[in-house]
Amino acid sequence: MRLFFGLSLPDSIRREAQRRAGAAALLIPGRYGSAENYHITLAFLGDVPAERVGDASGVLTKCISDMPAPRLTLGDTAFFGRAQNAILILDVISDPPLAALHDSLVRGLDAKGLCFSPGPFSPHITLARHAAVPEDCLHTLTGPAVSFVPERAHLFLSARNEAGQIAYTPIFDAYFAR
Repeated sequence: MRLFFGLSLPDSIRREAQRRAGAAALLIPGRYGSAENYHITLAFLGDVPAERVGDASGVLTKCISDMPAPRLTLGDTAFFGRAQNAILILDVISDPPLAALHDSLVRGLDAKGLCFSPGPFSPHITLARHAAVPEDCLHTLTGPAVSFVPERAHLFLSARNEAGQIAYTPIFDAYFAR
């Protein structure tokens, strides 16, 4: 099972991200994802045997149950990688920073002997892959600084649906402290 920890988006934030992706698509060719799949990844686990899903769920619960929910705000349009073959994103600004949660999740996964992607962490929403970003166009892709406070995080399953498209489905929820 291909799994990751993440945060889902409320409809208002999803609509704003979709509006920004639509504006970007007019200027930046790329493979744009479905708005239904928009999320903020906290940690990527990769392929996990079904019998270890309970261990992954336990790590998520332990890491966020004492943590107050962060305030998340959509930031600027940016990209990872090379401009000719980029991952187009919306930055996400977090108060308090999500890096501490990410680090806690990674330590918890490591302690349980579960795999995870060790790369750098930068909270974002992926809009497109294989994007060809022209010079000096990102500054034109602005939007309001809309915010939200998630009440829970998810363990997501990444799998192809009946139509053969990738779908991200929450299979476990853990709630932030109140």
